[in-house]
Amino acid sequence: MPWSRPNDSDPLEIKRRKLQEQERLLAEQMSRLTEELHKSGEPLPEEIRPSEPPVWRLEEDGAHSRVAEPAPRRNLARQRQRDKILFFVLVAILLIVLGLFIWSISAHHAE
Repeated sequence: MPWSRPNDSDPLEIKRRKLQEQERLLAEQMSRLTEELHKSGEPLPEEIRPSEPPVWRLEEDGAHSRVAEPAPRRNLARQRQRDKILFFVLVAILLIVLGLFIWSISAHHAE
């Protein structure tokens, strides 16, 4: 299939092309309606002005490589604090269970 594009299976590419087609149709319709208003002699409303490109178009034109920013240090410190608390709580539970196990074995042997 020499005529097919490699991005035909990519849903984002299909959506982008669909949005471009819709944008083109809307621009044609707007220019046709503006032309009809000019022919009728009515003054143009102030709302009709050149529209800015959609946000997705602006993002696409921007830098493609986005570097993830490192998490702030305070979030890591809070996570470490939570981890320490959890560690000591689990160690305490383990010691309690171990103590109960030893006590039950020693009580069983004492009989």
